[in-house]
Formats: sequence, structure tokens, C-alpha cells
Amino acid sequence: MIRAWAGGLCALAVAAAMVRILAPDGSMGKMLKLIVGAMALCVIIGPLLKLTPQNFSTLQQLPETSASSDFSALVESQMQTAMEKQGETVAAAVLKNAKISYKEIKVMMDTSQPQNIHITKVIVTLCDGTQKARAESLLKQALGTAVEVKISG
Repeated sequence: MIRAWAGGLCALAVAAAMVRILAPDGSMGKMLKLIVGAMALCVIIGPLLKLTPQNFSTLQQLPETSASSDFSALVESQMQTAMEKQGETVAAAVLKNAKISYKEIKVMMDTSQPQNIHITKVIVTLCDGTQKARAESLLKQALGTAVEVKISG
């Protein structure tokens, strides 16, 4: 096994020298050097993989743990928060461009289906009731979802 590994390293060294001599200086030469480097890593790591094949087969059979489900829940929570922030940012930009002052923007999300998060409603609280219809129309058009506009105070 060691003799085959050493022979592979020697053959790779010869091939690497040939590539270095014959490869052009441009991007093609860099690509060839990258390929030879990857081959070198494979040749060096190859015997290590043969030493413990049973360890790798047991890794594939590990059951899903609570840690991975906790991680999934964390990722879903972060995605929901990011979508809420994005909805709030878009709504705020629409209102700012229309010169409509607002007090609060709240985005309601539906996460009842796995791997599916979407905005169900946007609730906007305006400082002044004179622009209510205009704000509702602009936000429905921009966000493509139900919008509820409230008046502060």
C-alpha cells in the first residue's frame, strides 16, 4: 500500500512538472495548476481514507438529532425575521416616496407550512388620516398582499 502511494506521488510530481513547463501563463495555466493541486490532495488523502472505511459508513447512518431540528427551527426563525424586516423596509420606502408619514409598520407572516413562509398582511399605522386611502392603494400595489391602514390616536 505504501509503495503504491509513493508511486502515485512520484507520478503526480512528474505530471506537475510537465504541466508547469507546458502550461501557458494565462488563465488556462492557472486552471491546470489548480487541477494538479486537487489531484495532489486526492493522492495524499487517498490512503487515509482506506485506513478507516468503517468510520465513514457509520457517519452516514447517524439518526437526526434534536440539535439538527433545533438548528432547522433557528434557521426558519431567522428567515421569518428577515422577511418581516424586508417587508417593513419596502413599505417604509413606498410611504417615504409618497411623502406619507407613518408611525408603525407591522408585517404578518404565515409559517404554517414547512419550508414555506409568506406575507399574509401588512398593518400600517399612519400619523394622519388624510392619506389613508392613498397609502393603502400604494402599499397593496407595491407589496401584492393585504394591507390594513390604521390611524394613530
